[in-house]
Amino acid sequence: MTGLVTLLGAGPGDQELITVKGARRLKEADVLVYDRLINQDLFKYLKPDCETIDVGKQSGMPCVRQDEIEAILIEKAREGKAVVRLKSGDPYIFGRGGEEALSLVEAGIDFEVVPGVSSAVAGLTYAGIPMTFRDVATSFHVFTGHLKDETEQLNWEAIAQLKGTLVFLMGMKNLATITSELSSRGFASETPVAVIEWATHPQQRSIDGTLSTITELVAEHGLTAPSIIVIGDVVSFRQQLNFHEHLPLSGRQILIQASPTGKLPRLLKDDGANLVTFPGRNKVNPFPFKLPDVTTLDGLLVADWQSWLLFLEALKATGQDLRALGHVKVVAVGQHTSKAMGESGLILYAKGAHIHGEDLVETLANETGNWYILAPDYKQKAVRRFYELPVLVTHTVDFDDDLPDLSEVELEAICLPNSLAATNFVAMAEELEVKLNHLPIIVMGETTRAVIEQAGYTEIIETDKPTIAAIRDKCRQLLTEE
Repeated sequence: MTGLVTLLGAGPGDQELITVKGARRLKEADVLVYDRLINQDLFKYLKPDCETIDVGKQSGMPCVRQDEIEAILIEKAREGKAVVRLKSGDPYIFGRGGEEALSLVEAGIDFEVVPGVSSAVAGLTYAGIPMTFRDVATSFHVFTGHLKDETEQLNWEAIAQLKGTLVFLMGMKNLATITSELSSRGFASETPVAVIEWATHPQQRSIDGTLSTITELVAEHGLTAPSIIVIGDVVSFRQQLNFHEHLPLSGRQILIQASPTGKLPRLLKDDGANLVTFPGRNKVNPFPFKLPDVTTLDGLLVADWQSWLLFLEALKATGQDLRALGHVKVVAVGQHTSKAMGESGLILYAKGAHIHGEDLVETLANETGNWYILAPDYKQKAVRRFYELPVLVTHTVDFDDDLPDLSEVELEAICLPNSLAATNFVAMAEELEVKLNHLPIIVMGETTRAVIEQAGYTEIIETDKPTIAAIRDKCRQLLTEE
């Protein structure tokens, strides 16, 4: 039995413009075949074992031919897999989706088409240009500007008779041809024209001019593909209605830890920020450690919640459980650790926000007897600075994903909402051997500040309130004042 091929429109760039059905199909996909301009944030929907195949075409570069793409879809479907062909915008608008659908029909492969939001509509909307407007434009017309023969592929005589909004996709190489062809056929030189670069993305830019000035303006501002060309009187609304480029953090590049369900990414994106993310470190690699004789144990300082879980596993492996700790004073470091230990049903002797907390250090300094510390390897150095106690190293951690390439990214700020994100940031910077000391780092809380200060960073800005929204507000204050 063959699998189903879904020809899926990814939308114009903003990953949140994917449809509900489109997101569901991505979650179900066994194979993803995708184009060059796809926003790879959409990959967060994929299963860990989903096969991804890049078939993107780039001008002047070797590429996968169209017939090869169609052969891949057929081959993977015949293996019984759920195949998603992810295409920019809408599959049937200048995307060759119709050709792929026909090839699937001829091969006897079941398929469906899930429409996507076209950049021809969304791109104009995000730039403040209504496609239609009463008494201004009562129709719109969308053309491909990717012309192999600059004068014969489009019927310029017919186009020149149209009175509505004209939209050209993939036309930047032929902008001069488009404007001259229309001008030579009666379009007034003062006809409004706009160009929208990277429409709906955080880095979106747009300019407007006229048929006689737009080519020069594009060169002056350095706009390049991918861009949309809009011609018509509706362009005059751009200055008033361009909400996207007027967002408080529009296009500002901010580094944060990746968090698909976190509130901070949503708030920053809603403000227009271009987020550069580094992964968390949740891949636990346990170390073999010798469990002490619990009957002789007087106290246990647990410096990490994963260390606690691994300790419980080791305890269970010896045929013991929490009852064996009834006489032991157990201390937790950090909110996550306290929560994990509380969920185990344990009543804590003491707890602290961080390893070097004065109250915690003083408490343990007054304790005598047989104490141990449970900690991952990356916390050993910090633990041994404050406690002269034996350390049981329970595990190390790896990053969940590849680290970002920061060599060509002009970051403007770093946001770290908690000590875990701060710890991962420090580890990432060390592994990449990048110097980020010059950047402002916005943190929430003394614990997070302490992690960054101990790593040698000085440009630290602490929020006025302990809320995620306060981090966003500090970003606004810092970057808009600049």
